[in-house]
Amino acid sequence: MKKYNVVFCGTPEIGATILKQLMAMETLNVCLVVSQPDRPVGRKKEILPTPVKQVALEHNLKIIQPNKIGDDYQIIKQANPDFIITCAYGQFIPEKILQIPTLEALNVHGSLLPKYRGGAPIQYAIWKGETITGISLMRMVKKMDAGPYFAQKQVEITPDDDSGTLFQKMAIAGAELVKEALVPIALKQLPPIEQNEAEVTFCKNITSAEEKIAWEQSATEILNQIRALSPTPNAYTELDGVRFKIHQARLLTEQDLFPLNRKVHFPGEILYLDQEGIIVQTGDQLLKLLIIQKAGKTPINAGNYAINNTDISIGGFFNERFQKK
Repeated sequence: MKKYNVVFCGTPEIGATILKQLMAMETLNVCLVVSQPDRPVGRKKEILPTPVKQVALEHNLKIIQPNKIGDDYQIIKQANPDFIITCAYGQFIPEKILQIPTLEALNVHGSLLPKYRGGAPIQYAIWKGETITGISLMRMVKKMDAGPYFAQKQVEITPDDDSGTLFQKMAIAGAELVKEALVPIALKQLPPIEQNEAEVTFCKNITSAEEKIAWEQSATEILNQIRALSPTPNAYTELDGVRFKIHQARLLTEQDLFPLNRKVHFPGEILYLDQEGIIVQTGDQLLKLLIIQKAGKTPINAGNYAINNTDISIGGFFNERFQKK
């Protein structure tokens, strides 16, 4: 049985799942793993190995962590790969690296291309209110996410999904796609499909400024933002200059509105507090904040926090710039 040499490039958990699948395939030999340099993680800023590096170490795979992957061109070339496969690696792959493998340089991309080319496709699918997304196994080319794809697999987005749960679903789908498609690609049994340029959409990396909630948006838009940015880095709002991250929220039903007085309110206004959470006016409907995190503290049930702390009260405003002048 012919074995194909693979150089795998990845960094977070979704990459670790793909790496495990590659190692489990009898037709493949993972000869080199490339991951981002280890960086501080969490509130304690502890230096930890990336999830992909951790898997590589556990299975005694050779691993490199270049600041720029192009600097390790010779190491990758000497691995003599048939495939280079990337998944959420986090660096642009220069063309000289893409030309190394004897068969293909492939990327496991977190969208149904040509939709959501770019660095945050999984988050954007939630943020834009999609109910279906998916994984594409595509050929890497010089232009970002512009190469043809060989296969795709759909993934459902449920109302309860946030980026954390969707990443898990996408990782499973990506592993299945690699298992099903890689050997047929090697045997030229799976022809590439060119992307329709007329249908291309983009999703740039999310900036810190985009994490702040603008309460004049609709309740649905804000909820999607909260879901897209959970469990990290989280959407946030401010009260009297203090930042509160919002981990979880829900839209209110008509039944939830009792005993609220439905007079005219303004975006960001705190209307009601109960043991479940904090009800806030948006640009149209009401939103209930369920889990919040005050700066420097741990996440907590929003209702418990509001009832036991005086800094959040009915009539107050998140992001004061939205209150009535």
